[in-house]
Amino acid sequence: MPIEGKEIVPRILRDMNEGVLVLDTKGVILYLNEKGRDLLGKTESPEGKKYSLAFLSEETNETNDAFHQFVLDAVYDKGKAHSGEAAYKAENQEVRYLNMTSSFLFSEDGTEKIGVVVVFADITALVQSNRQRREASTVFAVLMICVCVYLFLWSLLRYLNIEPPGWVMNLLIEGISILMFVVILKTTSFSIHDIGLRVTNAKKTFVPDLWITVIGTAVLVLGKQILLRAVPGFFPQGAPFWDWSVGTAADIFYPATVVLQEFLARGVMQENLNRVFTGKYATVLSIVVSSLVFGVLHIHYGLPFMLGATVLLGALGMLYHKQGNIWGLCIIHYVLGEVATFLRYII
Repeated sequence: MPIEGKEIVPRILRDMNEGVLVLDTKGVILYLNEKGRDLLGKTESPEGKKYSLAFLSEETNETNDAFHQFVLDAVYDKGKAHSGEAAYKAENQEVRYLNMTSSFLFSEDGTEKIGVVVVFADITALVQSNRQRREASTVFAVLMICVCVYLFLWSLLRYLNIEPPGWVMNLLIEGISILMFVVILKTTSFSIHDIGLRVTNAKKTFVPDLWITVIGTAVLVLGKQILLRAVPGFFPQGAPFWDWSVGTAADIFYPATVVLQEFLARGVMQENLNRVFTGKYATVLSIVVSSLVFGVLHIHYGLPFMLGATVLLGALGMLYHKQGNIWGLCIIHYVLGEVATFLRYII
């Protein structure tokens, strides 16, 4: 059955992938196609209603101001079309980003005012992708700057023949990491809610981590026994197998230090690197790079400890990805760190 000419335009407008809004010169909505209703969160057609009543009378969200301004621009500046991007949040929906064009319509001879037409398309995915790319650049730049600052400071101290205690260097690491965290919070959409602080399944989190802690402790004890026989000079001469004397005041604050380090290494660095990288291996890369970075930041302890820290951080990174929170990791980190200290692996 042939389609009559007068049916073609309505069908085109109905099936368009963009929203189309048409107003008359008095601000009455003449037409809003199905795609437009979907984008603007209108379950019923607002045709025949004034734009101010349909959209502005109960509008309390300032997010939509730019959208409404495009409509007004077409009314007050009739000589040209207006185009750009605007955010729009419909009721009970997420914020969408729209690419918009608005213009005032005249009759063919240019003498009669017909109304306003607004065409808008959903570009939320593109906007979010561009924002993610910009934020990824910011995160990576902040990360590299922090690492370089630490290494320069460490080199300067060595050049001046200054050997500060390990806990001082740890405080320096944490200070730089906190500064990095603050900068990322201020310059990106990353928030405290993106960090794994909530435990949704205690059994799934703590039972495996307690087993890992027990096994890790056994490996460290067994490893020392093997090293004492295979490499007699590896540990200080005459030191006891378990040396309580190496404990310092820093051990009192070590639990808080562990929580802070895991918060920064996992919640801040690994989560942000997971945003930086894309593709199939994004998670693996975020774990590897965050582990290498924090491993390098322990360079003042020497190569063996730095390598051991990198491997431990990599394992903890995999657990964090699986469990989604840092608390079980803090147990592993704390216990193995203390055991390694009193066994004199790092002294």
